[in-house]
Amino acid sequence: MINEFAPAKINLSLHLVGQKSDGYHLLDSIVSFVNVGDTLRMTPGGSSGLIVEGPFAKDLPSSNHNLVFKAVEIFGNVRLPQITLEKNIPVASGIGGGSADAAATVRLISKVYDEPKPPINKLISLGADVPVCMHKGIVRMMGVGEKIINLSPAPNVGILLVNPRKALSTSEVFNAVKKKNNSGVKSHTFMEDKLNLWFDWINSMRNDLTSSAINLVPEIRFILDKLVTCDGAKVVRMSGSGATCFALFENFDLLQDAKDKIRKDCPSFWCEKGQLI
Repeated sequence: MINEFAPAKINLSLHLVGQKSDGYHLLDSIVSFVNVGDTLRMTPGGSSGLIVEGPFAKDLPSSNHNLVFKAVEIFGNVRLPQITLEKNIPVASGIGGGSADAAATVRLISKVYDEPKPPINKLISLGADVPVCMHKGIVRMMGVGEKIINLSPAPNVGILLVNPRKALSTSEVFNAVKKKNNSGVKSHTFMEDKLNLWFDWINSMRNDLTSSAINLVPEIRFILDKLVTCDGAKVVRMSGSGATCFALFENFDLLQDAKDKIRKDCPSFWCEKGQLI
């Protein structure tokens, strides 16, 4: 049995900078990943199929609508092996769960069957976030997801993730945004001994989908307000199209305190701490 981790994807910022004539939105986003996510386990040979287990398994289909199936199919000559997907993060939550699972499947198939990784046009056919989920560290994602620049390794930063356990449709959020031609991201050079400047850089940005997401799921505003009150929170923002929000921490003791506070005040919410990777 071979394992592959599918880390959650975090949009540290998400600038909506335009919309193409075919309806696809143009983004300029700073992305990172965390050591919280799903896990895929593959058993080569024998029977084929997909088993979904874990705390959020009931929210995800195990049929051929699952992106794991579609990720195998883009290789063409590879038969679906036996794959178990351990679903640990909420579905439709703005942290790239399905895209991360698809990217992990691509890495698994490539490794096990000695197949070259598919080109970016094949990856993006699975979803706009799949190409970026093939990466680690701090990444800039532009266009409809096809333009990717690796910026730096991840700094030593902790993160608290909070979700109200309400799925949110990405298309509904994008469609509700009124202004779609906003400014892009300003470039920045990361220096390990200047972490405060890095936090300032992230804070200088925004997520242009936040207001639309709050209109659909008001609990997002409640979560953001809660995270802002946590001692040591350096950056507080919504990820992707929501409804997951995050806070970044330099001090890992204060990160644990914040997790304890949120879990006490919001026992029905999903709340996990991790680290940027």
